[in-house]
Amino acid sequence: MRTRVFYNLPESACYGCQACAQICPSGAIFMKEDEEGFLFPQIDSNKCIECSLCEKTCPTQLNVIESLFHKTPDYVDAAWEHNIEDRLESTSGGAFFAIALKWLENGGIVYGAGFDDKLNVRHIRISDTEELKRLRGSKYVQSDVSDSFKLVKNDLKQGVKVLYSGTPCQGAGLRSFLKKNYDNLLTIDLVCHGVPSPLIFKEHLKYQERKYNSQIIDYKFRHKKRTGWRSYIKYIFSTKYSKAVNIGNDYYAFCFYNSYINRRSCFQCKFSCSTRIGDITLSDFWHAENKCKKLRKIRKYGFNMVMCNTQKGRDAYTSSMEKLNYITVPTQVAIDGDVRLRHTESAPAERETIFKEFHEYGYEWLTINRWCKSSLVSRFIPTFVKNLIYEIKARI
Repeated sequence: MRTRVFYNLPESACYGCQACAQICPSGAIFMKEDEEGFLFPQIDSNKCIECSLCEKTCPTQLNVIESLFHKTPDYVDAAWEHNIEDRLESTSGGAFFAIALKWLENGGIVYGAGFDDKLNVRHIRISDTEELKRLRGSKYVQSDVSDSFKLVKNDLKQGVKVLYSGTPCQGAGLRSFLKKNYDNLLTIDLVCHGVPSPLIFKEHLKYQERKYNSQIIDYKFRHKKRTGWRSYIKYIFSTKYSKAVNIGNDYYAFCFYNSYINRRSCFQCKFSCSTRIGDITLSDFWHAENKCKKLRKIRKYGFNMVMCNTQKGRDAYTSSMEKLNYITVPTQVAIDGDVRLRHTESAPAERETIFKEFHEYGYEWLTINRWCKSSLVSRFIPTFVKNLIYEIKARI
């Protein structure tokens, strides 16, 4: 009887997209959290009927995903919202929110990563513009897609227009699960840095709640202020008190930006390239201002890289342009500026140590003993001064 979804790769190659569990006709596959907090498929051999649909749907398999990639376009846009308040609420330029908002206004449904009431990150179904705010802003933790692929398929079969946003492995899992192309489906993939452990994120929240003696009810992974977009994590507490913390003074952010707590498969990801699986690809568009002087004044509050990989993607993006400013540049600018459009990055040596010591000593111990904090000088310089320095350097 089948004991694994695939046998040609190590189990650690699994992306955790859950396509296998959702495609299984006998309900033999369920997802179980491993010791690092990531979900992996488990097979109930008593229910398995040996149909191999799980393996035939799995995005780790090259023969499954090779037809999903689109041709890389020659040009991309740097795009940002007209409305500064909306832009301040978004991680980068607000392009996703503008596209998704227009999609909803045209009668569609949007799926994406949002917090539930316990601050677990899950893929949720959004049908109105007010609820769309739950999807705004990046979530630097792996999202649980749960049964969203099944929900999408049901919507599509009923003729509903669906926008699905997620990491490229999640998008590939969805498209493979569907087994056919749907004219009423729009997929948006992200240029992904890697997905951190939900377990470590939960422990981080508990640590901060003990530290501030208050329950956290919302969390901004990259909060913006009028002084700039680069440097803040924001905790919102049940007492309505909020705390903005410099990224350099937040251990979870330190781990994320150093890839210490990412899923193992992120370091062998088949989607870290410029050929994409989504109709639209979005990213922060790092370093574009170095190649395009017009963008230097725009960087302060962030802008997106928008890559339209299909005509369907181009049409959806064009329909949202009334909400966006944009500058078109060669795609090579984006490729040169973001390593994840070129290749995967190697796992840092510290990754295995971090998880081992987490289980031995706990999260708080890591924050004390495994954290290269900012220098005293850096910590005493106000963040608005640092952002001002960045702005001056960007415009020289």
